[in-house]
Amino acid sequence: SYLPATIDSILQQTRTDFEILVFTDDCRQIRSWFKRQPDSRLRFILQGQLNLATVFNLGIKEARGEYIAFIQPGDLWHPQKLAKQISAFDRDPELGLVHSYSISIDLQGHLTGKPIEQGGFHPGLTREDLGFRGEILAQNRLNLSTVMVRRQCFMVAGLFDPDIAVIPDWEMWIRLGRYYSFRAVPEPLVYFRQYPTGSRYDCCQLEQDLQIAIEKVYARLPPERSTQKHLSYGYASLFLAEQTLYHKHPDAAVALNYLYQALEHDLWRSLTGEFCRLRWLVFVLSYRQSDRYGHLLLLMQTTGERLEFVVHKVRTYGQNIIDWMLEEEDSIGFWRNSWVKRQGKD
Repeated sequence: SYLPATIDSILQQTRTDFEILVFTDDCRQIRSWFKRQPDSRLRFILQGQLNLATVFNLGIKEARGEYIAFIQPGDLWHPQKLAKQISAFDRDPELGLVHSYSISIDLQGHLTGKPIEQGGFHPGLTREDLGFRGEILAQNRLNLSTVMVRRQCFMVAGLFDPDIAVIPDWEMWIRLGRYYSFRAVPEPLVYFRQYPTGSRYDCCQLEQDLQIAIEKVYARLPPERSTQKHLSYGYASLFLAEQTLYHKHPDAAVALNYLYQALEHDLWRSLTGEFCRLRWLVFVLSYRQSDRYGHLLLLMQTTGERLEFVVHKVRTYGQNIIDWMLEEEDSIGFWRNSWVKRQGKD
């Protein structure tokens, strides 16, 4: 249902020399929309039930352009996204990947947050640092819909790993970081839509994908660099906890278990704002899923009313004191002026 809006945002780009490859197993859902505004740059490719990595690889092979960009159904592009990213590539031939900031929107397309600064790559880092010691190794900081890659980079680094079915991009970015530099356009050029995950299987598949990606990445690293592995698992556990909480059928016990796993891998995670936010969501969800939720709401409501009463009393008392002080000041001023006038007459 969100695919037409996504394609519209691409067709409105200021750079017009592009093609759009849409992989689907059923074109009937968008056929009526496509008939209303046909465009020769649109190519629909019918495919069966394939995992995301295989679809990406087919898209790279089918694409005819110099650059490859990705966008997920529901996400929207700023009209100048392609132009700004291609300009970054033109200024630096050593770049292999350009991404941008992003901002979240709800199901109706309204902004729900402030711009997210993905990446965190510093100019002083080498390609090896970006691949193995930068933030990209600890966690995936790149929103897929913000990424543009030189086509030739896949010939050097290889295609997406088909063993990682749902989130194959993280492992790919780490691999690309071994050979090429990354750069971010410091503007929110992508609006990514947030909606609940579809089924319990999604979270299980995510956990499996993350484990496969982490193990494969660190298997290629020298032993002295494997010390960061616990950080990767810690961030992965936080990510799984968040996905569980935003599921259509959230489970507080499962989310809490992922949070405990994050602490087992990295105890310092407990001091981060992200961990505290997720822990609070687990607490609220636990009350919702029990009889205590009603008591908690009643307690919060009663506490709010009490606080409002106290604030009103304090405000009234403070105003009375101020009025009394002003009256006293006026009285003193009146008698002082009267005394000065009397002295003058004498």
